[in-house]
Amino acid sequence: MSNTIQKTAIAAAITLASTTSFAGELGSLTSEVKINDYENGLTKTEATIGKGSYKLSDDYSFLFDVDKDFIKNEGEARKEGWDTQFGLAQGAGSIGDFDATMYYLFRYDASWKASDESDSSDTKQYIIAPYFSKDVTLGGNDFSFGIELWAQLGNDNDESLKNKSGVETNFYLSGDLSEHWNLSLAWYNFDYYDTDEEEYDYQIGTENYLTYSLPLPAGFMFNIENYVEARHTPDSDTTLAWAHIQPELEFKKEVNEHFSWHAGVSYEAFNWEFKDAKGNKNDKDIFDNNEFQAYLGFTIK
Repeated sequence: MSNTIQKTAIAAAITLASTTSFAGELGSLTSEVKINDYENGLTKTEATIGKGSYKLSDDYSFLFDVDKDFIKNEGEARKEGWDTQFGLAQGAGSIGDFDATMYYLFRYDASWKASDESDSSDTKQYIIAPYFSKDVTLGGNDFSFGIELWAQLGNDNDESLKNKSGVETNFYLSGDLSEHWNLSLAWYNFDYYDTDEEEYDYQIGTENYLTYSLPLPAGFMFNIENYVEARHTPDSDTTLAWAHIQPELEFKKEVNEHFSWHAGVSYEAFNWEFKDAKGNKNDKDIFDNNEFQAYLGFTIK
């Protein structure tokens, strides 16, 4: 295990120890194990060691998300890795009709072969993201509208920070359409440094959820997640798209006002993946990557 990975693990342990010792200031802490099984032989197990927030003061909160990933392909060596994010959220008051929050984030992702730690890779990102939000009413329904300005420096395998430097402008809209239906829309565009051409490439995209939720007896909930994501990069004339319809049966048990545990299973009844890249023989338009998912976890708040 590399020194960077060890440091990340130690930082995660300190974070969780701190939240446990000073639970009075804990905003939330969720731990969870999630298993995804694909038809093409890919299995991924993600253990969320801790995800949540810790209130430092009235204006500052510490954010953390520490995941350990295990990935297995049929006929290939198992891989494992870290998927982490740490940061600060600073309340910045109001700007016009918007509430402003500043986010200062650090992301670290890494993977390697479990057998001998070879074939390793890592990515680091340093992010500043002002976020402006307000409540709006559309069609008689209450929604939350947000604008995110995003700037980052980042690298792959300790190479130049130019590799993943860039800016984004993102827009979000979410809210309940009715008692059982919820809508979440995101539109974004961003520029990242291209080391081959030494210029910034432009990309636009959208990521949208339409979710149906039906409460059932004894703490169960039946959900249907309808998901569409699409991206287009004009420079390479590449379009990518994903869509699925995913029914889910979820269970949640509140032990007391501060502790609950949850579990669930879901299956993609419909899954579509699309890729159209100019001059690329690996274009695809497939419907057969149905994913089964199971998870178990608990939340402290």
